[in-house]
Amino acid sequence: MKLKVILAAGLMCWAVPGSAIIEGVEADPSHFPSYASIRAISPYPVHEGRELNACGATLVAPRWVLSALHCKNAFDISGEDPVLVGLNLQEDGTFKVKLRVLEVHFAPAPLDKERVDAVLLKLETDATIYGAQVASLADARPPLGGETVTVGLGQGLEGAGLEYYTSRVADPQLCDSPRADFEPSHDFCVGLPGAVQRTGYGDSGGPLYVPVTGENAGDGAPSYALAGVVKGGVKAGPTGTQETEYIRYTDVAALRDWIARITTTNGASSAMTSPNPPGTPTPDAALTNTYWRIDHLAGQDVRASDNRREPHIVLHSEDANRPDGANRLAATVGCNRISAGFTHDADTLSFGPIASTKRACLPPFDRLEADLMAALERTASYAIAGDTLRLIDADGADLARLEAVYLY
Repeated sequence: MKLKVILAAGLMCWAVPGSAIIEGVEADPSHFPSYASIRAISPYPVHEGRELNACGATLVAPRWVLSALHCKNAFDISGEDPVLVGLNLQEDGTFKVKLRVLEVHFAPAPLDKERVDAVLLKLETDATIYGAQVASLADARPPLGGETVTVGLGQGLEGAGLEYYTSRVADPQLCDSPRADFEPSHDFCVGLPGAVQRTGYGDSGGPLYVPVTGENAGDGAPSYALAGVVKGGVKAGPTGTQETEYIRYTDVAALRDWIARITTTNGASSAMTSPNPPGTPTPDAALTNTYWRIDHLAGQDVRASDNRREPHIVLHSEDANRPDGANRLAATVGCNRISAGFTHDADTLSFGPIASTKRACLPPFDRLEADLMAALERTASYAIAGDTLRLIDADGADLARLEAVYLY
């Protein structure tokens, strides 16, 4: 089967500097049998159509791998070509098997928090048949100063070996930068303080493990528990590619209940999780107090970007705890925070006045932000069907399409 070809290299996880192990140490793949890789054909002519790693992942159930939401372009299953995941990496850098992705389930997003940068991908069959092993999940976030092990393939072409580096859990404030998407309630920070440049990095979506010792340790090979998913680095300045020595990870312990829920039920074959039992119709989501992810705006698909907040809006209903007690919109496309009052009834919806913070936005966020503010100004009505919200202008034309993301 022909692998998906990603033409827009700038949209791929592995096309950014933070997608490779830097100064890593050669790893024994048999020590990390839960490691997985989302595969793609390189768009670079020099690679002559060879296959490489698009984003890392981890086997967390026989038919499920965990990766990063910001790798969305790598696991888009809406096209004609299949998305394949490599499992059970061999010593020669090849995979024992590559399995097709059938379903995609985004992690639930809390209101007024940064996105949860995690996704579950359902595979076509049981990967353990081919020698891959399900990772043990950490019971709790690793403690400050705790040892960590990050593994990955970086941008390696097929045949590249697995690498790793060790580091330590760092103070969250070192990752909680206005130039990075970081939420202390479900993310943690890793790095070696004092380094001029970080000495290691992991594939986007790839695993961070913590050593297992004592009674829970296995015999022979080292034992590890999955503690984090690679989210991204922290830019050292407002421009340029240089980043600090600190790296952001999604906390796997915070995802344990969601992982168990999704992987132990059949689930609907949709690209979103939903709070409804399998096989039941999806009722219309509520307009207010729902996290609405922006999927389509001004005639263009909208994608989450690495190191940026996910484009979304939340329409907070009247709240006696607010100074004015009024309805309030909170929104972003990944740059400034946008706010506005709003009024609505069963069909109509209008916003105003619209305000935002004043940070300069680089492309494409400047255009997206202008498009969102224009859409809000023109909104006259709305329609909700299941988990989909449409913002509509006075002439009945669609301005934006959004999807509800639920906090369980």
